[in-house]
Amino acid sequence: MALLWSWPLARHLPTHLPGANVGDNVQFLWNFWWMRAALASGLDFFHTPYLFAPVGVDLTLHTHTALPALAGATLLGSLSVVTAHNLAVVGSLFLNAFCAYLLAWRVTGARGAALVAAVVFGGSPYIDAHLNGHFNLTAAWTIPLLALTLPATMRGSARSAVLSGLVLAVTAYVDYYYVVYELALAAGAFAIASRAWRVTTRGATPHTRRIARVVGVLIAIDVAAIAAIAATGGFVGAIGPIRISARDTFNLLQALWLLVAFALWLRWRPLVEAARRPEWAPARDARALAIALVVFAIAALPLVWHGAAILLRGEYVSQRYYWRSAPKGIDVATLVLGNPFHGLWGGPVRQAYARFGIDAIEGGAWLGVAPMLLAAWSLRRRWAAPAVRYWTAIGAIFFVWALGPHLMAFGANTGMILPQTILRYVPLAANARVPGRAIVVVYLAIAILAALAAAEWRLRRGPAVLGAIVLAVAADYVPAPFPLAALDRPAIYETLRDRPERGALLELPAGTRDSFERRGSLDHRVIAYQTIHERPITGGIVSRLPPAVAAAYAADPLIDAVLALSEGRRPGDPPAPEGAAARALLRKDDIAFVMLNRETAPPALVEYVERSLPLALVAEEGPRSLYAVVD
Repeated sequence: MALLWSWPLARHLPTHLPGANVGDNVQFLWNFWWMRAALASGLDFFHTPYLFAPVGVDLTLHTHTALPALAGATLLGSLSVVTAHNLAVVGSLFLNAFCAYLLAWRVTGARGAALVAAVVFGGSPYIDAHLNGHFNLTAAWTIPLLALTLPATMRGSARSAVLSGLVLAVTAYVDYYYVVYELALAAGAFAIASRAWRVTTRGATPHTRRIARVVGVLIAIDVAAIAAIAATGGFVGAIGPIRISARDTFNLLQALWLLVAFALWLRWRPLVEAARRPEWAPARDARALAIALVVFAIAALPLVWHGAAILLRGEYVSQRYYWRSAPKGIDVATLVLGNPFHGLWGGPVRQAYARFGIDAIEGGAWLGVAPMLLAAWSLRRRWAAPAVRYWTAIGAIFFVWALGPHLMAFGANTGMILPQTILRYVPLAANARVPGRAIVVVYLAIAILAALAAAEWRLRRGPAVLGAIVLAVAADYVPAPFPLAALDRPAIYETLRDRPERGALLELPAGTRDSFERRGSLDHRVIAYQTIHERPITGGIVSRLPPAVAAAYAADPLIDAVLALSEGRRPGDPPAPEGAAARALLRKDDIAFVMLNRETAPPALVEYVERSLPLALVAEEGPRSLYAVVD
């Protein structure tokens, strides 16, 4: 299944990467190369001098995929970096399905039903989406693995608590988001195991009915105002000294949903009850939780240590966003629009997504027809089963999380405020900034519910039904043929690798980029080319760029100038250094070579390199010219 879902990658392991273009996917290839370089030289993997030379950059907050990279440098160390990387990706696809299979087998006791869960989770469109370049997110296998260890941990098993802590630590070396999701999954599991939850309604009273009538009037006024703005395009006015501006309906929509929610509460007055379960032993569970956290802290010590150092240096980087600019969650329209990554009809579905302005990778939530029918059958026919109630609750929690701060429908923000709005103020959860990725746990919940239904159907209708179910899910989900990006290998970089001079390479046009900001013009291919010439480079890409590195680049007259010229604008004050001043800065920054791509460089940058920098031409290949810095 892993080979089929990624096909034809198996035919191009040494030469291609998954994804339609060379982009974010090359930073994961770089991770594999850097792990080999760090191990060979005895350097700290979580801080590299090979990007953003001459400053270097911390990789703790980067999507470093340290565990797969370590496997690529050791178990697959005899292979090329590209081959090792691609085999690790295929291995992650296998482990996603296999770990979901193990979990479903534990829940259902039926191997055939567990196969259904393996295909639903391991082959989900969520995995397909991130196979386009976010390879850290394709390694979701630790989530079902943690879910497998949690039941025994909650019963006080020290062995399972150690395993839970180890799984959390392993996840920390794969992806930060999944650590957050696993902690939330564990918290939900403990909440469900320790309390018997029940929602009751108390009905309306004369007092709440009077308040409800007032709320109804406010709703009518709000709706009228929305209709007026929609009809007129908005207005600006004043009441005395107070200026009133109503150009869109967003705030009114938010108010409307809040008023409707308040009216419903007045009508039903729901009450959530959480009675302590008699079998729950707080001391036992607290001991198991403590064991798991201690094991996690010890096994993840390098990351914990580096993370603490970042906090002490004031270099913790997170996205700053406001009420209306927060990252969107999934769009509920994608539940019916179809699978955007299907190998046959994915193209038209993606066009439909684009028509509504929906991000197919981060905003999609196609759960599939067969999995949803099976899950619905479990909810309808087997609701009394504890596993059904448990996974329904887990799936519902993460589905609401994945919806994001406001409900999106067909690309439009409905204004409905959702709980994820609060999560950006919660430590740890705040840095898992893309809410739509929480849908991965929803796929796991759907997989288990589908497996529970399949186990029942197997007993009633025979094994042929299981085969039909698996084929139906596979036919809905399969993304093959999957798009691949070819990696070129210009010989000029091998020439650079063989040069005896020591020093870094300045790639022009130059660029810096992280998840939030970018400067200059970064060609992502230069990250892949570094695995050929194996020299430090100026600029680069990381998930989180420490402010100190950005400040050091802004303070360097040469680097600041070439970044400005790479953007197609003239440097400010001071002007771009020339002659002896440029030579001194190149030597200070330990830059020994300059690679100029005339095809992508703005004319002003080409003129600056040819007329103002102390360079000697070393080699040319196509649009690229390699220069050495001369005295």
